[in-house]
Amino acid sequence: SYVNTPELNAQRANVRALDELVPQALSGYRPRLSGTAEVGRTWQELQTPTRQPGTGFRTGRVGSSDAFSPRGFGLQIDQTLFNGFRTENSTRAAESQILGARETLRNTEQNVLLNAATAYMNVLRDTALLNLQRNNVEVLEEQLRQTRDRFKVGEVTRTDVAQSEARLALARSQLSAAEGNLKASIATYRQRVGVEPRRLAPAQPIEHLLPKDIDVAVQNALSNHPAIIASLHGVDSQQLQVKVVESELYPTVSLQGTLTKRWELTSSDSESYGGTVLARLSVPIYEGGQVYSRVR
Repeated sequence: SYVNTPELNAQRANVRALDELVPQALSGYRPRLSGTAEVGRTWQELQTPTRQPGTGFRTGRVGSSDAFSPRGFGLQIDQTLFNGFRTENSTRAAESQILGARETLRNTEQNVLLNAATAYMNVLRDTALLNLQRNNVEVLEEQLRQTRDRFKVGEVTRTDVAQSEARLALARSQLSAAEGNLKASIATYRQRVGVEPRRLAPAQPIEHLLPKDIDVAVQNALSNHPAIIASLHGVDSQQLQVKVVESELYPTVSLQGTLTKRWELTSSDSESYGGTVLARLSVPIYEGGQVYSRVR
């Protein structure tokens, strides 16, 4: 059952997906580097009118054209210095989500194994009940045969024979129901475990594993049950998500640096270099009430 149940594989995949939330949240602490490159072709044409000396009359136009191919590349780095504790709270929320997902996986494992054990015991139970009903039918068939023999010699009445026949009919009905229950239990076993049941061994008693009293059992459940622990991690995660949204109301401080180099291929080949470092402060003043609504 542990190997063949798709539900477990789906939950494991979900845990692996949530594990990636922490690296995604931690990326807020790290710089972002991007590069750009460009190349092009530019044409420029200049036309100047010509005039006849001393008259001012136009006599034509003199044109000149140039073409050059500018190109260049640049690097830009951005580093967030303060974002209202958004990265810190996002990381903690992601960690709570991961812990909750692991407890959910543990709870799924418990449910899958419980279903498998229940299906196992149901097959044993229904097999025993079927054998009991078969023995009962055999006994009643023998009783009916004896009752008919006694009726022939006049020891019993026709009513006694009819009652024996009715008891046998009821037993055969119960036998058919037991056969149906066993087939249903075998189908459930195949669904839960993934294989056909063959030569199932009787289970061992588990009374020595149980808590001493009901109060201890309830306390153990409250302290150790994965569904409860997963819910507690879910509470932590959602509380931190509120703080993440609240961080959008705080100012943001970032640092940006750029470095560029360009070539302007004209009649006189030229190169240019440039670099900038900027510190940027962004303060939200009015956001239309959206952030406050999301916080609520």
